[in-house]
Amino acid sequence: MRMSSEQASEIQRRIYDFIVNYIRQEGMPPTNREIGQAMKIASTGHVDYHLSMLEKKNYILRESKKSRGIKLVQRPPAGIPIVGRIAAGRPIENYAEPDQMLDVDHDVAQQNTYALEVKGNSMIEDHICDGDYVVIKPQSSCQNGDIVVAVHFLEENKSSATLKRFFLEQGQVRLQPANSEMEPIYISKREWDTEWQVQGKVVAIFRQYRAA
Repeated sequence: MRMSSEQASEIQRRIYDFIVNYIRQEGMPPTNREIGQAMKIASTGHVDYHLSMLEKKNYILRESKKSRGIKLVQRPPAGIPIVGRIAAGRPIENYAEPDQMLDVDHDVAQQNTYALEVKGNSMIEDHICDGDYVVIKPQSSCQNGDIVVAVHFLEENKSSATLKRFFLEQGQVRLQPANSEMEPIYISKREWDTEWQVQGKVVAIFRQYRAA
């Protein structure tokens, strides 16, 4: 379990993570004093304040008059839409309307992200395989070496998208596969500026293992 950075302070996130790990390892919740020692907080009153904030934000429950009275609130997983498929090879049709959700942690979901199912093996040397899901943070800018969704706008309001590493070189853009058996896509700077666009950057990869 992880918590959103927008809903808790840094010290509260650290306390929450300590509680989660302590329960996993010891089979029981820590005392306020043990939390203070781990966080290097001398005052148990300060610990109690942060626990009150975590309880108010519905991350924990506390039983009164019990030294180990902390309970974790079971929070539903965050979800982001899977909006279609992306080619890790030659460009294919751009993604469609969302029809299912991918469970991710709250930190990833807070970035207004979406997911695409990968088709092809051109990014396999970056450990992105056919059938994986890539989590995309929407943005139009990127840096050299970023793995991006690059969209080519075609005639008659059509477009295609591909997943590649982006490199801006002198007079051209190189969309580089991570497969030594495949060639990069070279695009003139003029063509890139008029016909192409970065729509997002890969921030996470998910793989679902299927039984044989």
